[in-house]
Amino acid sequence: MAEGKFSHPRNNREEERQIEQAFRQITGQTHTPSSTYNPLTPQDEESDLDYLFTETEEPNAELPPIHSEAFAEEDPSQPPESFDDFLDRAIDFFTRYRQQVLLGLSAAAALLVVIVIAVIFIGSSDPYDGKILSNVYLGDINVGGMTKAQASSALKSAEVAYASTDMVAVIGSQELRFTPSDTKIKLKTKEAVNAAYAYGRTGTKQQQQQALELSQSEKHTIGLLSYLSLDADLIRSSLESFAASSGSTLTQTSYGLEGIAPDLHADKFDPTAPGQTLVITMGTPGTGFDANTVFNQILDAYSLLSFRVEAASVETITEPDPIDLEAIYKEFYIEPVDASIDPKTFEPIPGVYGCRFDVEKARELTANAKPGEVIRIPMEYVEPAITDKDVLYHDVLGECQTKHTSNANRNTNLRLACEALNGLVLNPGETFSYNDALGQRTAAKGYKPAPAYVGQELVDDIGGGICQVSSTLYYAALVADMEIVSRTNHGFVSSYIPYGMDATVSWGGPDFKFRNSSNYPVKIEAYVADGYVHVAILGTDQRDYYVKLEYKITGTQEPDTKYIEMEADNPDGLQDGDVIDQGVTGYTVKTYKVKYSTVNNAVVSRDFITTSQYLTKPRQVVQIKPEPTTTPTTEATVPPTTQATVPPTTQATVPSTTQETVPTTTQETVAPPAAANTVPPENGQSGEGSPEGSQNDDSPA
Repeated sequence: MAEGKFSHPRNNREEERQIEQAFRQITGQTHTPSSTYNPLTPQDEESDLDYLFTETEEPNAELPPIHSEAFAEEDPSQPPESFDDFLDRAIDFFTRYRQQVLLGLSAAAALLVVIVIAVIFIGSSDPYDGKILSNVYLGDINVGGMTKAQASSALKSAEVAYASTDMVAVIGSQELRFTPSDTKIKLKTKEAVNAAYAYGRTGTKQQQQQALELSQSEKHTIGLLSYLSLDADLIRSSLESFAASSGSTLTQTSYGLEGIAPDLHADKFDPTAPGQTLVITMGTPGTGFDANTVFNQILDAYSLLSFRVEAASVETITEPDPIDLEAIYKEFYIEPVDASIDPKTFEPIPGVYGCRFDVEKARELTANAKPGEVIRIPMEYVEPAITDKDVLYHDVLGECQTKHTSNANRNTNLRLACEALNGLVLNPGETFSYNDALGQRTAAKGYKPAPAYVGQELVDDIGGGICQVSSTLYYAALVADMEIVSRTNHGFVSSYIPYGMDATVSWGGPDFKFRNSSNYPVKIEAYVADGYVHVAILGTDQRDYYVKLEYKITGTQEPDTKYIEMEADNPDGLQDGDVIDQGVTGYTVKTYKVKYSTVNNAVVSRDFITTSQYLTKPRQVVQIKPEPTTTPTTEATVPPTTQATVPPTTQATVPSTTQETVPTTTQETVAPPAAANTVPPENGQSGEGSPEGSQNDDSPA
């Protein structure tokens, strides 16, 4: 705006006021504005310019007449005045009132300039002509294009609606009603209208331009919530109370044991008594609605001048906590306790039965159960691995198994021998006797004839073969670290057990004996199954080591050859040089007991046990006798002297005695673990036998 009258303070304000007063006197105006109007300052609707355009005055109305006789009302009865006469009277008026007329004209010109400037300023500062932009809504009322006064009038209906209409919230099949007197709701109309009027008039020029463009085609709604006065706390608390009293209550899953708990101590437990049952009552979900969501929906409805809320997506379902079967199992599980031994009295302390339930079965039942359903799962009682009667024999101190033959009679004898041994108990310090345990082997006891050596001859004898059981027991006793009292090796090496680890027996002859050298009773376990003889010594193992057996062959005696004379026409059709028996090699064997630490498997000791001397048996070869030759003669003739051919000696040569040496790694043969079945290589006709000259043993061929 170029510099003009109002650009700088004026020096002649007093003169201007005088001109203005003169003008008002001339025009007959008596109104005095309450304040000076400044066209550069935005005005409210009731600005100081209102005195120029009152409701009873029009902007273009004629000014009141000047009270002067020069302009007195003409008499209509007189002829009309000529222009010359009017001109004369005007000149006369101007002459008489020259100063007043000039002052009045100056004031009128100044006022006109002020009005023009004000109109230009107002028009340039408000491009919307004092009206609200188009398509602006207050709630659901369109106030677009209205002045503030018009918008205030349009909101009268909203004021009435808020003051007279109940808010109804429909929740499921129920209604919750809030009256205006309950909520004390009231619309702040002036603030709402000012907000509508400010739309497009605030912000940056770009934002104002954008609001103007959008108002031409899009609806802009201003919610009335910010301009409402109401008791929101009452609405919220009412909804929360309503939610608490409606729907269903959540119940969590519960569980417990039903029935009388039995005494689980092994010496008092009654397996026939009714057991306990785990009872699980499935929880039920709680239903209701989200009071906070409905509260917000009610406020949104109030904001848009709506008084009915169809509460949607407000239903809440609270599921019970997931059932933790693993935690329940841990809570009710009782671990079985094995029986133990009183270290002072050696008396057994009874074990305790365990208690549990089938978790997988419980998981299946609960997964398919309905809310509120009751599930019953029987508790299971678990017997301890070691009861009071077995506490003394829960450790395997030593064991061995040996493979037997297919001879039915011999296997019968093995079975009878094992039955006589099985379950036999030796207290600490007590000595076991194999012959005492079995007694005499007789046909009356069920023993059968089976191959056995009598001296060096193999014959069928009652109870033949039971030396395999005594040898298997000897091996187990060595591993169990029992004290060996009496043991005799067979006459010949045995095929079913490592060298030096056999024990021959015969009724009235050699016996196998050992003493229980442990601090606790031991029990013999013996049976025949799956082609093997199984023998174990059970007890309470207090050792910090375990035992393995080894042997060393310190001498070998190959068999001699013995020629057996036969006739050329012998019934077996044998020819000269045929081998009847391959014979048996003799050995000198030393046996060792090696102890290993149970902590790091290191060798603790290597102890010599005994020396076993096995005899040789000669190799037998057929020698056909020569046929005698005769010459016919009439003279008596003297038969020619013939030198008899002496066959090779048949006496078994006893292996030479060798000096005992400490076994070396290059010569030593290590026996396998006790449980393994290891058969030494056969040498000729293998079998068992007593030392030459002994009574018959019950050994097999």
